[in-house]
Amino acid sequence: LRNLLIEGLAQSGDVRLPNVVVTKRLKIFMEDEFDEMFGGEDVVKVIAHPQRRRNVNVDDGNDDSIISVDGQEGDGMEEIVKEVRRMTDVKFPDGVPRRIVVAVGPEGGWEEPYELDMFKNKGFQQITLGTRVLRSDVAVVSLLSLAHEVCAMGDDDAS
Repeated sequence: LRNLLIEGLAQSGDVRLPNVVVTKRLKIFMEDEFDEMFGGEDVVKVIAHPQRRRNVNVDDGNDDSIISVDGQEGDGMEEIVKEVRRMTDVKFPDGVPRRIVVAVGPEGGWEEPYELDMFKNKGFQQITLGTRVLRSDVAVVSLLSLAHEVCAMGDDDAS
Protein backbone atom coordinates (compact mmCIF):
# COMPACT_ATOMS: atom_id res chain seq x y z
CA LEU A 1 0.00 0.00 0.00
CA ARG A 2 2.83 2.40 0.88
CA ASN A 3 4.47 1.88 -2.52
CA LEU A 4 1.20 2.68 -4.28
CA LEU A 5 0.80 5.84 -2.21
CA ILE A 6 4.34 6.94 -3.08
CA GLU A 7 3.73 6.20 -6.76
CA GLY A 8 0.59 8.35 -6.65
CA LEU A 9 2.46 11.19 -4.94
CA ALA A 10 5.19 11.07 -7.57
CA GLN A 11 2.61 11.20 -10.33
CA SER A 12 0.77 14.16 -8.78
CA GLY A 13 3.88 16.06 -7.76
CA ASP A 14 2.93 16.05 -4.07
CA VAL A 15 5.24 15.26 -1.17
CA ARG A 16 2.95 14.64 1.81
CA LEU A 17 2.20 10.95 2.33
CA PRO A 18 -1.34 10.43 3.67
CA ASN A 19 -1.82 8.26 6.73
CA VAL A 20 -4.03 5.33 5.62
CA VAL A 21 -5.65 2.95 8.10
CA VAL A 22 -7.54 -0.13 6.95
CA THR A 23 -9.50 -1.99 9.60
CA LYS A 24 -11.72 -5.05 9.49
CA ARG A 25 -13.28 -4.58 12.93
CA LEU A 26 -14.77 -1.10 12.78
CA LYS A 27 -16.50 -0.99 16.16
CA ILE A 28 -13.37 -2.05 18.04
CA PHE A 29 -11.25 0.44 16.08
CA MET A 30 -13.67 3.30 16.75
CA GLU A 31 -13.97 2.49 20.46
CA ASP A 32 -10.34 1.62 21.26
CA GLU A 33 -7.98 3.19 18.72
CA PHE A 34 -9.58 6.07 16.84
CA ASP A 35 -9.33 8.80 19.50
CA GLU A 36 -5.66 8.05 20.11
CA MET A 37 -4.87 8.34 16.40
CA PHE A 38 -7.19 11.15 15.28
CA GLY A 39 -8.94 12.54 18.35
CA GLY A 40 -7.54 16.07 18.35
CA GLU A 41 -9.86 19.06 18.15
CA ASP A 42 -7.76 20.50 15.31
CA VAL A 43 -8.58 17.55 13.03
CA VAL A 44 -11.79 17.71 11.01
CA LYS A 45 -13.50 14.35 10.63
CA VAL A 46 -15.45 13.54 7.45
CA ILE A 47 -17.37 10.42 6.49
CA ALA A 48 -18.27 9.83 2.84
CA HIS A 49 -21.53 8.07 2.06
CA PRO A 50 -23.52 7.87 -1.19
CA GLN A 51 -26.53 10.12 -1.44
CA ARG A 52 -29.53 7.83 -1.63
CA ARG A 53 -31.74 8.41 -4.64
CA ARG A 54 -35.24 9.60 -3.93
CA ASN A 55 -38.18 9.78 -6.24
CA VAL A 56 -39.04 13.46 -6.46
CA ASN A 57 -42.23 14.48 -8.27
CA VAL A 58 -43.21 18.12 -8.68
CA ASP A 59 -46.81 19.03 -9.49
CA ASP A 60 -46.41 21.99 -11.87
CA GLY A 61 -50.14 22.65 -12.04
CA ASN A 62 -49.93 26.01 -10.22
CA ASP A 63 -47.60 28.37 -8.41
CA ASP A 64 -48.01 26.46 -5.15
CA SER A 65 -46.27 23.34 -6.41
CA ILE A 66 -46.44 20.23 -4.23
CA ILE A 67 -43.26 18.20 -3.98
CA SER A 68 -43.62 14.49 -3.34
CA VAL A 69 -40.58 12.60 -2.07
CA ASP A 70 -40.98 8.84 -1.99
CA GLY A 71 -44.75 9.28 -1.74
CA GLN A 72 -44.67 11.84 1.08
CA GLU A 73 -45.82 15.35 0.19
CA GLY A 74 -44.08 18.56 1.22
CA ASP A 75 -44.13 22.17 0.13
CA GLY A 76 -40.43 22.87 -0.38
CA MET A 77 -37.37 21.53 -2.10
CA GLU A 78 -35.09 22.94 0.61
CA GLU A 79 -35.59 19.87 2.81
CA ILE A 80 -34.04 17.65 0.15
CA VAL A 81 -31.19 20.02 -0.68
CA LYS A 82 -30.18 20.51 2.98
CA GLU A 83 -29.24 16.85 3.31
CA VAL A 84 -26.62 16.98 0.54
CA ARG A 85 -23.21 18.13 1.77
CA ARG A 86 -20.06 18.24 -0.31
CA MET A 87 -16.42 18.44 0.73
CA THR A 88 -16.50 22.22 0.21
CA ASP A 89 -19.28 22.44 2.85
CA VAL A 90 -17.09 20.94 5.59
CA LYS A 91 -16.60 23.26 8.57
CA PHE A 92 -13.03 23.76 9.79
CA PRO A 93 -11.96 25.36 13.09
CA ASP A 94 -10.53 28.87 12.81
CA GLY A 95 -6.93 29.72 13.55
CA VAL A 96 -5.34 26.29 13.03
CA PRO A 97 -3.89 24.60 9.93
CA ARG A 98 -6.48 22.53 8.10
CA ARG A 99 -6.13 18.81 8.79
CA ILE A 100 -8.72 16.24 7.79
CA VAL A 101 -9.57 12.58 8.43
CA VAL A 102 -11.73 10.97 5.73
CA ALA A 103 -13.61 7.70 6.41
CA VAL A 104 -14.34 5.71 3.26
CA GLY A 105 -16.50 2.63 3.57
CA PRO A 106 -17.26 -0.39 1.46
CA GLU A 107 -18.85 -0.19 -1.95
CA GLY A 108 -22.48 0.75 -1.49
CA GLY A 109 -21.78 2.84 1.57
CA TRP A 110 -21.88 2.42 5.31
CA GLU A 111 -24.48 0.41 7.21
CA GLU A 112 -27.42 2.69 7.94
CA PRO A 113 -28.04 3.94 10.54
CA TYR A 114 -25.70 2.02 12.88
CA GLU A 115 -22.29 2.83 11.36
CA LEU A 116 -23.27 6.36 10.33
CA ASP A 117 -24.40 7.08 13.90
CA MET A 118 -21.15 5.66 15.29
CA PHE A 119 -19.19 8.16 13.18
CA LYS A 120 -21.56 11.03 13.99
CA ASN A 121 -21.02 10.36 17.70
CA LYS A 122 -17.27 10.79 17.10
CA GLY A 123 -17.84 14.22 15.51
CA PHE A 124 -17.79 13.24 11.83
CA GLN A 125 -19.44 15.47 9.24
CA GLN A 126 -21.19 13.42 6.55
CA ILE A 127 -20.58 14.31 2.90
CA THR A 128 -21.40 12.72 -0.43
CA LEU A 129 -19.86 12.42 -3.87
CA GLY A 130 -23.35 12.09 -5.34
CA THR A 131 -25.89 9.36 -6.01
CA ARG A 132 -23.64 7.01 -7.95
CA VAL A 133 -22.08 4.18 -6.00
CA LEU A 134 -18.32 4.23 -6.59
CA ARG A 135 -15.78 1.49 -6.12
CA SER A 136 -13.88 2.12 -2.91
CA ASP A 137 -10.56 2.73 -4.68
CA VAL A 138 -12.18 5.35 -6.94
CA ALA A 139 -13.87 7.00 -3.95
CA VAL A 140 -10.54 7.19 -2.06
CA VAL A 141 -8.77 8.94 -4.95
CA SER A 142 -11.66 11.37 -5.41
CA LEU A 143 -11.95 12.16 -1.71
CA LEU A 144 -8.21 12.65 -1.22
CA SER A 145 -8.18 15.08 -4.14
CA LEU A 146 -11.12 17.03 -2.71
CA ALA A 147 -9.63 16.97 0.82
CA HIS A 148 -6.35 18.31 -0.54
CA GLU A 149 -8.25 21.11 -2.29
CA VAL A 150 -10.26 22.22 0.77
CA CYS A 151 -7.18 22.12 2.97
CA ALA A 152 -5.25 24.20 0.41
CA MET A 153 -8.15 26.71 0.31
CA GLY A 154 -7.53 27.30 4.00
CA ASP A 155 -3.84 27.89 3.34
CA ASP A 156 -4.79 30.49 0.71
CA ASP A 157 -7.12 32.23 3.17
CA ALA A 158 -4.33 32.43 5.77
CA SER A 159 -1.92 34.22 3.42
